[in-house]
Amino acid sequence: MHQLRTDSRRRIELEGEYDLSQREQIGALFGSLRADGPIVIDLTKVTFIDSTFLHLLAALRLRFKGQSITLTGATANIKRILKLVKFEQLFVLADHDKSVAQPRPAPGLSEISRKA
Repeated sequence: MHQLRTDSRRRIELEGEYDLSQREQIGALFGSLRADGPIVIDLTKVTFIDSTFLHLLAALRLRFKGQSITLTGATANIKRILKLVKFEQLFVLADHDKSVAQPRPAPGLSEISRKA
């Protein structure tokens, strides 16, 4: 699993596969986000997600009740999974970052790459 983070603690770029084996790492990463503004999670380089990742996203949604959370850049397969579990009702699903310039409510460090 590779992760790129931003200093603002409100934007995360993810890379690789996210399954049960990364539960603690992704939970800690999501836990480091600040709940004081919109969140963007870039999935452009994510190749696989499972129910563990979906569960952690759902927990993040509960924590950020009043904030917009945008999932951007998901592949067609990952977007299909997100829509299958109705996450388009909980998150903003955007194709590219340009789509998230004006985040809407849902019902960040100089980029550092590390391998976890």
